[in-house]
Amino acid sequence: MRAVSLTVFICVLLTLPSCSVYSDFGEEIAYTIREGNHYSTHDFFTYVDTDTMRFAFRFDESARYDIGSEQSDINKLFGFAEGSADHIHTYSGRFGWRWFNDSLEILAYAYTDGSGTRESVLLGTVEVGETAEGSIESKEDRYIFRYKGKEEEILKSPAYHAKRKYLSYPYFGGNVPAPHDVTVWVTLFE
Repeated sequence: MRAVSLTVFICVLLTLPSCSVYSDFGEEIAYTIREGNHYSTHDFFTYVDTDTMRFAFRFDESARYDIGSEQSDINKLFGFAEGSADHIHTYSGRFGWRWFNDSLEILAYAYTDGSGTRESVLLGTVEVGETAEGSIESKEDRYIFRYKGKEEEILKSPAYHAKRKYLSYPYFGGNVPAPHDVTVWVTLFE
């Protein structure tokens, strides 16, 4: 009976048209990706109802790593999937990061057409310990990424654009899991 009640509650929650289950706006939250894992510590299936997501982030020394031939792989920092959490590999806009060429690179990273096609663009770098801000805006036919005065657009299919965005939390990979614990602090603004 308890499982049925929980299922009904979740179904009702997911059908509410204009609310957010994300309640930690303005709070700096530490997300840790444990050694040997891809996913960070976070709540699953939280969403916001907005077309623009603005956030601050900060890495510590754990952002430095060596994974050999996979070093150019892009880790995911923060962003969203359009309309449904399972659209992460079909319609999503996220900031990516990697330790590459002895610097902490920040990238725009998006799945754009529903077929698994992804694009990425280097936005710049950030120093270990520096707090930086970025934003992602979802338009009907493009994602607009803003970082340190730079703006990059990645075109997307207008076939799917949703007001509800499911949050995508820090993730290590590509193919290789975190070689050691990695922590990033993120503050999401309303």
